[in-house]
Amino acid sequence: MQHVVGSIFALLVLAGFLVLGGAGHGWIAGAFSCLPLALISFASWVNALSRVPVLMRAYCFLMLGGLILLAVAAATVSEGVDYFFAIWEHQGGLFGEIVVGFVYLNWVFANMLAIARMCGVPAKP
Repeated sequence: MQHVVGSIFALLVLAGFLVLGGAGHGWIAGAFSCLPLALISFASWVNALSRVPVLMRAYCFLMLGGLILLAVAAATVSEGVDYFFAIWEHQGGLFGEIVVGFVYLNWVFANMLAIARMCGVPAKP
């Protein structure tokens, strides 16, 4: 089950690579960040939904994803933030921005779920 969920979220992030790479807006850093984030997303969901999540993996995935986002931020500034803002103008309002944000950052939610499960905090559905 956890592999299916991990695969679905990884494929959604990879679809983001195709959308961001082929949209003609020019935010190349955002497109290429989807490739490593898809792997992190898959591994994070597999860990979070496993019978006993590994806390150290969740922390490592969060740090690795954070480093990737720092690199994306630096690359975005170097290529111009106008391209980044052009993406968010075409997302279809607040609902579209929430959906895109969740797909792009789903690995954060998976790791927070793993941390909550391991620390004894019941996760709310």
